[in-house]
Amino acid sequence: MKTLNLFILRTVGVFAVGGLLVGFMPLSTPGPKNVMNPGDSIQSQPGKLTGYVEILFTEPGDPCIQSQERYLHPGTEVVIQNSDHQPIATGVLGVGNPQPLQAGFSKMTCKFPLVVENIPELQNYVIKLEGGEEFPYSRKQFEQKNWQVELTLFR
Repeated sequence: MKTLNLFILRTVGVFAVGGLLVGFMPLSTPGPKNVMNPGDSIQSQPGKLTGYVEILFTEPGDPCIQSQERYLHPGTEVVIQNSDHQPIATGVLGVGNPQPLQAGFSKMTCKFPLVVENIPELQNYVIKLEGGEEFPYSRKQFEQKNWQVELTLFR
């Protein structure tokens, strides 16, 4: 004879039919209630950071190809850290797109799209690229920019 956990019997109806033990789940079962702690607030919900990382080279040529050979490439890891430099969220760069620096100039930049999701709202952040570059931001700065950033690297 099998032993049944009595906790299961409280949340699942069980009966025997022809020697076969049959169970069913009632429409509502007692269990823990979904209650917010007094310290929780809407600020504790995760955020989504979008934008791009732009890289500008002083040398002539396609900046996206130059970047992929030496610095940034699609899939480059982007880590969001707290003020103690502990990782709290990660994302990756998308495929770079070459664009003119300004209208009428021959210099080009490469813009890599950036998305990092599930970022908890803290007071301070550090955006760290795989190559070691760091960009400090405050929550207020993220909010002012609607959680969109434009990071620029000069090479």
